[in-house]
Amino acid sequence: MDDIVIIGGGIIGTATAYFLTKEGRKVKIIEQDPTYKKASFPLSLGGFRRQFFQKENILLGKYAREFIFQVPELLKTKKNPKPTASVVANGYLFLFGSDHASEQYEALKNHKQCEAGTKNIKGSELKEKFPYVNDQGIETVTYTDDKKEGWIDPYLFHSAIKSKAIEQGAQFIKGEIKNISEINSNIIICAVGYNTNNLLKDVPVVPQKHTVFRVNCPKHIPEMPLTSDFTTGVYWRPEGKEYLAGSPISTFDANDLEPDWEHFEEFVWPALAKRVPIFEKLKLTGGWAGYYDCNKLDNNAVIGKHPKYKNLYLASGFTGRGLMQAPGVGRALTELIITGSYQSIDLSALSVNRVLENKKTPEPYVL
Repeated sequence: MDDIVIIGGGIIGTATAYFLTKEGRKVKIIEQDPTYKKASFPLSLGGFRRQFFQKENILLGKYAREFIFQVPELLKTKKNPKPTASVVANGYLFLFGSDHASEQYEALKNHKQCEAGTKNIKGSELKEKFPYVNDQGIETVTYTDDKKEGWIDPYLFHSAIKSKAIEQGAQFIKGEIKNISEINSNIIICAVGYNTNNLLKDVPVVPQKHTVFRVNCPKHIPEMPLTSDFTTGVYWRPEGKEYLAGSPISTFDANDLEPDWEHFEEFVWPALAKRVPIFEKLKLTGGWAGYYDCNKLDNNAVIGKHPKYKNLYLASGFTGRGLMQAPGVGRALTELIITGSYQSIDLSALSVNRVLENKKTPEPYVL
């Protein structure tokens, strides 16, 4: 019998393997596609932030930053003595109209309690700090500009964690699990992301397709933060000498990952041009689509022991946040398995029980 088997070798499964092997546990990771071609993490924008509503997500975001900035030391191996996640710490900028402002004022109370360091200004003050942004219809603004938030290279991050986990004894195996009963192990961890509902019918985590566009603009602002305009749902950030911009429209039950190209002219470009006038002269240069592992109950993660099984743990439903929350979730699951309780960040509010009982813990700030 195996000690611990993790189903899914994406960023969540791999980070969990890293923390477990660090504690000396024997871990086997079963991944159906080692190329990770359709996995969620490599098709994301790679962001890490602490600007959320729920305290658990704020704290997981804080730890993400702490872990990411220690990658060169924490994840160095004999084969890769100088690992990097290619960090760009430009910060995040959130723009709220009157419809979402009151909710954000409540969120800022949680930010303060969690010592998130988020800065808040009135919409009328926006152009003083970000002169290239149109303040029309913006009531309140939150942002960071001191390297607390930013983005990383998803491939480099995953590769570094995987290499370190392997050096610590983790065994990665190619295979597909269609039923939990196929596994003979003391502990089973389900980290299959958007395929969760295929294995666990009582957990409503399903694929949610999102499209990201790559655009070129004659004027480039490399220091621009990752910006989300909550009046339209469109978000964007610099990428090299271009920009990436996400569609506000997502799709369930999509049969393929072909980008929804029509979203660009219908939703994305008009929103970008309105909010940042230099974007009126955009040129579409590419794009891609990826799946979020969406928890349809409340857009929040599902983490912890499954009450219907004696040895099954779950980490899924991150709805676009898996990359940044992987270090905190991997550490939390390790604590839960080894000590029986959370030691660093209490993630009890994200339990499997709440989902089975249809009790929502909503996270509204999904990009």
